[in-house]
Amino acid sequence: MKKLLLLTITVLAALTVTGCVNFQSHTDIQSDGSGVAQMSMSMSPSIQEALAEMKAMDSSQADEMDFPLLDDLQKDKIEKAAKGRGVKIKKFEKAMVDGRETVEIVMAFDDLEGLSYVMNRVMGDGASNDGMGIFDAGDGNYVLKQTTYDFPVEDVVEEEVEEESDPMEDMQNMDPEQMQKQMEIMGKLMGAMAELDVSFQITVPGDIISSNAPTTDGRTSVWSINSSNMMTMDQDMEPEIVFSGKGLKLKPMTE
Repeated sequence: MKKLLLLTITVLAALTVTGCVNFQSHTDIQSDGSGVAQMSMSMSPSIQEALAEMKAMDSSQADEMDFPLLDDLQKDKIEKAAKGRGVKIKKFEKAMVDGRETVEIVMAFDDLEGLSYVMNRVMGDGASNDGMGIFDAGDGNYVLKQTTYDFPVEDVVEEEVEEESDPMEDMQNMDPEQMQKQMEIMGKLMGAMAELDVSFQITVPGDIISSNAPTTDGRTSVWSINSSNMMTMDQDMEPEIVFSGKGLKLKPMTE
């Protein structure tokens, strides 16, 4: 099942396979549960072309790439998803920076439910109910963690439950020409491993008591993946942060 890690745990899962995209995000949550989410993603034109070719192929590897190409990210689509959800697009900018296509998006949100809704319809090829929420952790504390929302049925694309396939069997049954093409594309993607630079940060409104992030800085938890740690990383990519509720006016969700 596709999982949202605030701003895109779906993307991160794909990035650890391809190793070809620079992705930076920071979600800053205020004392009333509102906040600002910033995202920047870039890739070279040649890599984006290779990813497009891979997504167009009928293969198990292509099925895993359910994140959008930069060309798929359009301001009007994001604004449509944000309408009525308490999310405002403060910035949407596309540009060529150092020969790389880059997209920067800044969104102000009233709550994590609205942000989760928009992100699930921006990142990936469908709609999911996964997102992040804030719950009562007891003892005057809160916990931010993954949850499932009850979004309107008509907006949700049901995921088909498919039997997991055997990669080796898939390759044996693949057309030789298609297999060669896929290997060429994967070779190009793996050759771009040095480009991998993924980082996402979440800043909570209270002092952090515990976090499953490998790094914390004040009230900010930081997860990162790059070419030096992606083969050995064992960090949990679904955020879980317990923080103090002192002085906060949050309305926690119920389990």
